[in-house]
Amino acid sequence: MIQELWRILKQMGGVPEEWGNPQFQHQQGYYESVPLSQDNFTVYDPIDNGSKIICCVDGGNNCIYRSPVDSLHLIRVYFNLFKGRKRYKNIKPLNAYLSVRYEEDEVISHLHPIDSGIPLAKRDFTIGKEELGNNGVEKAARAVRTYLEWETMRHAVEKYLDEEDILVKDGVLQTSVEDEKRYADSLYQAVEEKEINLVGIAKTCSLRTTTGHSLISAVRHHAMDIGYERWIYHPLAVNRNPDHRGDMSIVKYHPRSDYVFRTEFYDGVTQNKEEVIGYLADQAKDPLFLGYPYGLVDADIKARVSDEETKHLRRAGADKMEKSVSYRMRALDAHDKLSEL
Repeated sequence: MIQELWRILKQMGGVPEEWGNPQFQHQQGYYESVPLSQDNFTVYDPIDNGSKIICCVDGGNNCIYRSPVDSLHLIRVYFNLFKGRKRYKNIKPLNAYLSVRYEEDEVISHLHPIDSGIPLAKRDFTIGKEELGNNGVEKAARAVRTYLEWETMRHAVEKYLDEEDILVKDGVLQTSVEDEKRYADSLYQAVEEKEINLVGIAKTCSLRTTTGHSLISAVRHHAMDIGYERWIYHPLAVNRNPDHRGDMSIVKYHPRSDYVFRTEFYDGVTQNKEEVIGYLADQAKDPLFLGYPYGLVDADIKARVSDEETKHLRRAGADKMEKSVSYRMRALDAHDKLSEL
C-alpha cells in the first residue's frame, strides 16, 4: 500500500516547461492579469527596531448543536498587540454563543456574549437565504464571525493604533455577502483617517496560472531560478473589483521557510510595502511556524474553537435540553454518534 503511494507521488512530481501567467477565472472583468516576470521581485530586509505596533486579528467558530432549521455555535474573536517580537498589551478575546434559525426567506442570528474585552455594536443579524445558498445556518454563523472580525479590527484601530502602525487581517481583503461590505467600509474609513497600514495574509492560496499550475509554485520557482531568498512579488494583477480592496502580492517572509504567502495591501492608503513586510518578517522567525508572522500564529491559537471544546459543551448541555430541541438535533447527528464509537 505504501509502495503504491510512493509511486503515485513520484508521478505527481516534476517541473513544467511553461508556468503560464496569473489567471483570475471567476471575475475576469474585474482583474487584468500581469504576466509573470523576474522584474516583479523586490528583495527586502527584516526590520527589528520595534517602533511600530503590529496588531493581528483572527476569529474562530464551531457548531455545538445543529438541526435542519437551526443551530447553536461558539464564536471567538481575538486581536493582539506587538512591538516587534514583544507583546505590547494583553487583550481579552470576545467569546459568544450564536443562535441561528430559518425564518421564512431569511436566516436570523442572535449573539449571546459570554465575556469580552471587545465592545459589540450589534447582536442581531438577518441575512437573506438567497445570499447564503445551501447550508444557510452554517454559512450564517461564518458570516457573523466575519462581521465581528471586521468590527474588531475597527475597534483596534480606533483605540490602540496610530499613524503608520500595522494592522494584519487573517485572509484576503475581500467581502462576500452584502452586509459584510458595510463592516469592511467602516474599517477602511478608520484606517484611512489614521493612515494605518492594513495588510491581509492568506494561509492558503488556490490561484492558478493560465497553464493550470499553482500560482504560488510558479512564483516560487521563478524566485529560486534567480537565487532570491526573501522577497516580495508584485504585482499579480490590476484589481478593479469594488468588493476586493487588496493590492495582491506573494511574499516569502523567511529564507529557510518552505512557505510563501499571498499578501494583500489595502489600496486606500499609500503603503511602503518593503518597510511593512520588513516589520512582519522580523516576526516570522519563530520555529513554531518559521516564515509566518508570529502575531498571526498567536491570533489563530487564541481565537481557535476546537472540536474538543464544543464536544464538552454539547455534553454539558445535553441534560438541560428540551425534548423538542433534542428531536430536531437527532435529524442530523447520527454520523457524529457513530464517530464517537
